Amino acid sequence: MSEGVILIIIFAIMLAAMFLGTPVFTAMGFTAVIGMLVWMGPQRIAQFGVIAYTQGTSFNQVIAPMFIMMSEFLSSGGIAEDIYAVLNRAVGRIRGGLAISTTLACTIFAALCGSSPATAASIGRISIREMEKRGYDPGFAVGTVAAGGTLGIMIPPSITFCLYGIITETSIVQLFMAGLLPGIFLSLLLIVSILLRGTIKPSLVGAAGGKKGKGSKDMDPDTAREIIEDAVRQAQEENGIKVDDEPELMKKKEPTFLTILPALVLIVVVLGSIYSGLATPLEAAGYGVLGSILIVTFQHRMTRKLFSSCMLNTARTGTMMIFLMICGFTMTFVISYLGISQTIATALATSGLGKIGLLVLMYVLWFVLGCLMDPASMLILTVPFLFQTLTEFGFHPLWIGVVSVLAAQIAMITPPVGMNLFVLKANSDVPMSKITMGCIPYVIIMLIGLAVLTIFPQISTFLPGLLYNIA
Repeated sequence: MSEGVILIIIFAIMLAAMFLGTPVFTAMGFTAVIGMLVWMGPQRIAQFGVIAYTQGTSFNQVIAPMFIMMSEFLSSGGIAEDIYAVLNRAVGRIRGGLAISTTLACTIFAALCGSSPATAASIGRISIREMEKRGYDPGFAVGTVAAGGTLGIMIPPSITFCLYGIITETSIVQLFMAGLLPGIFLSLLLIVSILLRGTIKPSLVGAAGGKKGKGSKDMDPDTAREIIEDAVRQAQEENGIKVDDEPELMKKKEPTFLTILPALVLIVVVLGSIYSGLATPLEAAGYGVLGSILIVTFQHRMTRKLFSSCMLNTARTGTMMIFLMICGFTMTFVISYLGISQTIATALATSGLGKIGLLVLMYVLWFVLGCLMDPASMLILTVPFLFQTLTEFGFHPLWIGVVSVLAAQIAMITPPVGMNLFVLKANSDVPMSKITMGCIPYVIIMLIGLAVLTIFPQISTFLPGLLYNIA
């Protein structure tokens, strides 16, 4: 049986298992075990245990759960709502200001969170409702949050970059540096698109007919205060504080720049300690966890329920990540042992596609798989046996990491099965049809961003090259 037929059978088994409703890591592990039994012999099944022990006891596997814990405390502690409220007070008077402040809040929270769904859910809980209340088009509002939320896996510290670094043995510090400028560039691109679309079609931002609508640039201080109080009220309610009986307390705790200053300092501490070499990514993640707990505690938002919920969610997500790595590496072992990865590399090298053709093929593959699974699963499944081929074609490992993550970002808001679409559906009353239509313009905008990063890879490699003298 040829390697191509075996590959088709392997993917068919895995996709069938996924469509039956099993988790992605279960589908990978089941398929890998079937592959071992059928094509490698029962004696090779012991390799599954070796891979499980190696990955399960590696200190590198602690990095992602630590950043997950950090994001859990910050998102559950209402930090995202504070950031959104303060930023909206700063830019809310601009036409489309609510959407702009949403994107900026996603950008900042992404640097605290490292997770796209968590960023979209945290910011979306308050921003979608506020934009709808002020006349914004529902699809435009949800699309803005969906696109901004994807920045969580690009702007460091990114959980996805951690996994990519472990898979390819690329420096996680350099990957964090490589993702910084592209993340900021994408954020600016989204903001410019909001300004242009709001100017071309004012009804999107609640300013139809040139009237001074609730979403127009004439937002008064009372409206800004209402948004801030809504953010505080929701955060307090989620933490078990009865705000109806304490209206004065709520006003005293109105978010200001000083409220979000500790979170901004935490970003500097975590990223600064990594970039300066004072701490490893694992140590910096520890600082992030400690800092997030202290911020939530000193702002009097820590409750027993919040603490236990954050720890439980961290254990659940972190365990899933480790199982994903174990099953993904087992799948990679099977594919490599059977010579499939080498066959793919040889076929691509002799196909005459060239660098551009290879890139198009890779992007299409990532877009399709990214629609079916989360970014971590997509990278674990494809990068191990494509990475060598891409580097042999002359592509920089750091740039490969950036564009693969961006492809996953785009897939997360690509209809009909983008992950962020379902996250936001769960956090809003907007019909899925409007969510889908609202995300399509942002998919196009992010494709433009991908094209720019493809044409100018220096955007990704500039900072690492500046500090590490890499070519």
